[in-house]
Amino acid sequence: MTLIEVINLLNWIAKNQPNVNGIVETGDIYDLNKDEYQQKYAAFCVTQNTHNVGEEFTTYSFTLFYVDRLTLDKSNKIEIQSTAVEFFANFIKTVMQKFDNLDWTNGDVTTFTEKFSAECAGAYMTCNITTPNKSLCAMIKLELGEFAPQPYSDDWFKWVEKYI
Repeated sequence: MTLIEVINLLNWIAKNQPNVNGIVETGDIYDLNKDEYQQKYAAFCVTQNTHNVGEEFTTYSFTLFYVDRLTLDKSNKIEIQSTAVEFFANFIKTVMQKFDNLDWTNGDVTTFTEKFSAECAGAYMTCNITTPNKSLCAMIKLELGEFAPQPYSDDWFKWVEKYI
């Protein structure tokens, strides 16, 4: 899988989880600070870390964020953080069930509070994904030709689900 395929896969899995209403597509969690950025919460973001490229395999490293808004009195902080931890448990479960051939290594989940454009709370988790150096887009196009689904559409990910 290529870098863009892995990121789009992670975003697709997240947006199909309960409570996720927005994806920070830039990959920069601090884009939540931009005034013109009209983010729907709870938000998910995939931030890239250092990747390791080998001859046959690449290991992609990411930090995944789940962020939601705090109430004015911040009384929902623990609730948001608890939801964030459950989100990552469900996220990992989905990856393991639907993409069981994916070489996935997850790290610790850390809760936080942070002021973006709104006062927020949530959690982040590091993960590594090792994949063969093959493009799924090229493979699906070769297999299905002109009938290949639009890249990164629901149909495309359903094909990926069967392939991986």
